[in-house]
Amino acid sequence: MDKPTTMKQVSNGFRAAGVALLGLAWLGLVLGGMMVAFEPSSNYPRVTGWVALALAAVALLTTAHYWVKVLPGLLGIATLNATVSIFTKHATNLGSVPISRSDALIAALLLAASTALSFSFISRKLNILDRFVFLIYVSCIFWGAVDHRVTLPVQIGIATFCLFSAWACNFIQHPRGDKQQTVLT
Repeated sequence: MDKPTTMKQVSNGFRAAGVALLGLAWLGLVLGGMMVAFEPSSNYPRVTGWVALALAAVALLTTAHYWVKVLPGLLGIATLNATVSIFTKHATNLGSVPISRSDALIAALLLAASTALSFSFISRKLNILDRFVFLIYVSCIFWGAVDHRVTLPVQIGIATFCLFSAWACNFIQHPRGDKQQTVLT
C-alpha cells in the first residue's frame, strides 16, 4: 500500500476535526434543548427547547449512517463504565450519584448486549426502522437525565429491546446468505 500524501493526511485530519466539532454541536443542541424544555425556571419558552430537540432528532436520523460506525465503541465505553459502577456503587462520572450494585450489573449486561448487537448495523444499509431505533436508543439514554423516577435498568432495557427488535427484523428479512443490504462504504 502507498503511504497517503501529506495533503491527504491534512485533509483527513480536518475532516475528523470537523466531524468531532459537529458531534459536539449536536450534543450542545440536545443538552441545551433539554435544559430549556424540561427546566421549569428556564428564561426561554419551552417550545424553544422542543424545537432544538426536534432539530437534533432530524440531524440524528439523517446522519445515522455515519455515526453508527462509532456506536460499538461508544457502547463499549458505556459497558466499561457500568462495570466500574458495580464495584464503586456510584456513577463513574458523578461520584455523588449512588447506583446499587444490582442496577449497575443489569445495566452492564444490557449495555454489553447492545454493544454486541450494534456491530451488526455497521455492515448494512440502514433502513428507516434502524434510524428510528437509534433515535429511541439515544432518547432513552438522555431520558434518565430529565426524569429521575426512571431507573437505569429500565431506560437501558427499553433501549436494548429496541436495538434487538431492529436487529431481529433485519435478520428475518435478510437471512445470512442474503447480501442485498451489505454496504462496503
